[in-house]
Amino acid sequence: MPQSMDTKKAAAAIALLILSVALRPPIVSIGPVLDSIQKSFSLSYTQASLLTAIPDICMGVFALVAPGVARRLGTDNAVVAALALLCVAMIARALAGSASVLLVCTVFTGIGIAISGSLIGGWVKKHFASDASMFMGIYSAGLSVGATVAASSSGYIAQSLGGWRVAVALWSVLCITAILSWRKLAQQFLKASTGERERQQVTQPAPAVGLPWKKFGAWRVAIYFGASQFIVYACFAWLASSSSEMQIDALSPGLVLGLFTCVFALSSLGMGMKAGRSSDRRGWLGLASAITAAGIGGLAFAPTAYPVSCIVLIAIGQGMCFTLAMTLPLDNTHTPAETNAWSVFMLFIGYLVAALGPLSFGFLRDRTAGYSASYLMLFVVAVGITLMVPLLRPAPSDTEAMPAISELH
Repeated sequence: MPQSMDTKKAAAAIALLILSVALRPPIVSIGPVLDSIQKSFSLSYTQASLLTAIPDICMGVFALVAPGVARRLGTDNAVVAALALLCVAMIARALAGSASVLLVCTVFTGIGIAISGSLIGGWVKKHFASDASMFMGIYSAGLSVGATVAASSSGYIAQSLGGWRVAVALWSVLCITAILSWRKLAQQFLKASTGERERQQVTQPAPAVGLPWKKFGAWRVAIYFGASQFIVYACFAWLASSSSEMQIDALSPGLVLGLFTCVFALSSLGMGMKAGRSSDRRGWLGLASAITAAGIGGLAFAPTAYPVSCIVLIAIGQGMCFTLAMTLPLDNTHTPAETNAWSVFMLFIGYLVAALGPLSFGFLRDRTAGYSASYLMLFVVAVGITLMVPLLRPAPSDTEAMPAISELH
């Protein structure tokens, strides 16, 4: 029944968008108020980098437990529980009275993001396998929309409403919205023709699929994703702070980061619509990586020449990279369980690599008293992922021909 299928797709797209919007403000809202947090707790640049690096590490490490939590609670309940944890952790972080409490609460925000985010790939594979790139594009765009709003307004909120604590805590409201929308979506799927299958998933869990430690294809996907996110999270943490050195006078530091995340969002969504159903995305990956390298090269070698244009190029390239990279596990697997395993593996390895981005950037800033060396490091990484693209050929599979479970009814 086409109308029923269209209705389910629309409901899923809306709920996925609302959920993804809530997952980046806990990280990105830190950037515009990082100077205030540094002053409040007397943090060095390297120590301040932990506020972005810790969620990355948690998003990798705790992605490993997400399949087990999903098997025990059911995927939808696991997502809701993770969002609730994220909400509480964000509020507690804003109330922190010491640097240690601040960092502990940051760990729990990373756990909430890790569990909820790592289950999305398998969920999409289960219900909408033939439209995977579109749904991952929506998911990627939602992440970027949340990041854009947080980046653009957190500084203003801090100035107008009582400081960085309000600016950090306010975004917990998005978690509540995401919980309500995801619960409603789960109820709709239970009432639909897939309801019985969903109930069986909770009461009779499918056999676990091990992580693909011995598959070189999975390692290539994970390393590409991690190196790409290494760049993104370094930008999330330090683009606003480094904008003064680039002599960007027309935009405030928060708006510089907001521009980056806004363009990132549009690029992510556009890539999701454009990539289509082909499982070999190396042409697009090569273009995206090259655009990223060109933008970072501008900031590394001529930071005051065309800084805004370079930031836009980086955002376009990395928005494309993120959507494509999130789709790679779906292109290389046959079942939702296998997709979850590849996604968890990619996130585990990838976010551990990504966590080094803010830390390395901040470390070089401490040692060199400028940002040139930090951007040169990102340029080397961008060239590296461009050279990796030919290695990302998907394994031969019949994935493209496999209909989603919900399309069988």
